Amino acid sequence: MTSNKKSISGIICLVFMMAFTTAFAQLKNEVNLKGTLKNNTFTSLTLYQIGKDPTKIATIPVDKDGHFAYTLTLNVTDFYKLEFDKTNFIMMILQAGETVEITTDVNDLMNKLMVSGSKQTSQVIRNQTLIAYTKAKLDSISNLSTQNAQNPKYDSLLKIYSYEYDKINTYRKKVLTDFVQNNKSSLAILFLPEVLKLDDNLDLYIKADSVLFKKYPTNFYVQSFHGQVSTSKQTMIGSMAPDFTLTDTSGRKVSLSSFKGKYLLIDFWASWCGPCMRELPNVQKIYADFSKKGFDILGVSLDKDRKSWVGAIINKGLPWTQVSDLKYWQSTVVPLYKVEAIPFTVLLDKEGRIIAKNLRGEELYKKVESLVK
Repeated sequence: MTSNKKSISGIICLVFMMAFTTAFAQLKNEVNLKGTLKNNTFTSLTLYQIGKDPTKIATIPVDKDGHFAYTLTLNVTDFYKLEFDKTNFIMMILQAGETVEITTDVNDLMNKLMVSGSKQTSQVIRNQTLIAYTKAKLDSISNLSTQNAQNPKYDSLLKIYSYEYDKINTYRKKVLTDFVQNNKSSLAILFLPEVLKLDDNLDLYIKADSVLFKKYPTNFYVQSFHGQVSTSKQTMIGSMAPDFTLTDTSGRKVSLSSFKGKYLLIDFWASWCGPCMRELPNVQKIYADFSKKGFDILGVSLDKDRKSWVGAIINKGLPWTQVSDLKYWQSTVVPLYKVEAIPFTVLLDKEGRIIAKNLRGEELYKKVESLVK
């Protein structure tokens, strides 16, 4: 009899443990969202999962007192957007087991926003707040500079504006750089390259990428970031320039590798690009002064109309080799060299190694001059 009681007791204990384990497993795969909207005028919020294609997860009701709650089941840490309306939303990074509490005032949604319970979401908001604050300061300085351009004391004022502008930029860069260095596994890093430029901070991002890609190998944005870092590594200073072959104005195939033995400037431009046209006299002077001293230029156009491309070459009197696949921003060289804006230049040594990028005007002239000497 005693033995039978022990067996029943053991079964009951086992069933309880199994039920507890199942409930705990379910809890681990859940995120509890809740919040309060002061001065509320919303009847619902919309939650999206942000992957390659945004997916609507739920419409979350908001009661008359501004309270809302929703339990989200998820298996992997990912990006989400909680949308108040088309212009106001929160970008979130959610992971299982979190209880995320959101409070704000509908009369000042983004400035009064507070989020707790999600470390990576808080990091995103903190960084975005810093970026928005410093941008406003920088814009204000730029506006003051423009407004006072005719001021007789403008030269003195410009020194003050430049000092303040550089100080804010330096502060922002330090804060964001420290964040990446100290949080290499945080997905919040992926919001930063637009401000903390990838090419200018490549060593920093390479280290973060190695951690993120190992931790989140299937995440769409991590994969995209990994690809950008990999491409930047191929065109970083000191790397061999990726070879390519495009057609010149006569239909002849020209390869980058055929220019080895000379210092070479790859000049990305287009006939429709105003800044490119304004920069051309500088490039022409460099070619005129150094083309007989072991220096050459390869013009790579992002034109899409052959007539416009060839016409600009003739009208401007450009004597160096010009190539294009006439595919505009879909040109094969755009992702190969991470061309984000033109004019864009890449300077190569005689072996085809990248020694400088995106130099213009006097800075480019002095660099080429130092090489050929």
